[in-house]
Amino acid sequence: MGKYPCQNRRTGTFYPPAYIKPPVTVFLALKIKPMNDTAYRLALLLVLFWNLENFFSPQPHASLKENPKTLTWNRFNKKKDIISKTIIAVKDEKGYYPSVIGVCEVENLKTLRRLVYDTPLARLGYRIIHKDSPDSRGIDVALIYRDEDFRILDTSILRISSFKTRDILYVKGYSSAMDDTLHVFVNHWPSKLSGEKRSLPRRMEAASLLKKHADSILQVNPKALIIAMGDFNDSPSSRPVGYACENLVNLALETKDSLRKSSSEIKGTHKFRGKWEMLDQFIVSESVAELSNMEVLAFLHLLQQDKKYLGSKTRRTFNGMRFEGGASDHLPILLSIRAPSKNFN
Repeated sequence: MGKYPCQNRRTGTFYPPAYIKPPVTVFLALKIKPMNDTAYRLALLLVLFWNLENFFSPQPHASLKENPKTLTWNRFNKKKDIISKTIIAVKDEKGYYPSVIGVCEVENLKTLRRLVYDTPLARLGYRIIHKDSPDSRGIDVALIYRDEDFRILDTSILRISSFKTRDILYVKGYSSAMDDTLHVFVNHWPSKLSGEKRSLPRRMEAASLLKKHADSILQVNPKALIIAMGDFNDSPSSRPVGYACENLVNLALETKDSLRKSSSEIKGTHKFRGKWEMLDQFIVSESVAELSNMEVLAFLHLLQQDKKYLGSKTRRTFNGMRFEGGASDHLPILLSIRAPSKNFN
């Protein structure tokens, strides 16, 4: 296991994921099945990624009178419950809960614990891997995983040293469904807020960092199972994303093309000024690609009417100063990986 999987922001103390557990009463209620139980192994490994758009806990003594954009506990709990509802809804669609969930734009470990252990997710045995990043907005990436399905072997942080931004989180674990080691990278690349041309070198640096570490894994094992997921703040056909995919496969390219040809009005994961963009992507190794399918989860409770540009758009938490009561300005994406038949008797 890596040196810094999790951190208590208040004390600065780091903890391994094994220490991050729900209340004892909940933990004792869980029926933990052994990882080597072939009858239990999943027929489908589900991996979800979601940009949670400024998922922060309320500040002490916050007042709506002073600031209409204040995040009260009622507003926070509403957002938290929508996120939980969405994760659980995956089972209704696919028959399984996501084994691995990558998230970005989260404040800290405490906020994640409220999501995982203070919602119906608590009974599902999820654990958290998180470390505070140097990002100026105070937002981080993290991994949530079911320890029945995914056993952590190692974690590390890949840090972009030239400026303050989000880290890339690397997690190595054993997947019971795949009966193999899974290499996971959670990304949230620098945005285009300062302009596309000016910000391009920053995304290229993030791409180089991801490519370097993915390539080193493939050099050791060309058939390694690698999943790089995240909000790449660029299109699948962009130069930075293309460079990162030199030895990998970007499943978002096919998904974007399928959505373009479909009758669905949802054409991506994020809508900006009436145009859908595919910012959230799964980039995988060949060994994963041949078993996988990527899709955008456009659940109705995540959408609302787009009165200005017509059609639908995401239901955000805030739109400017107005509270809209949604979860995020991004839709989640889901990777379905068929487990090799050798895993079943």
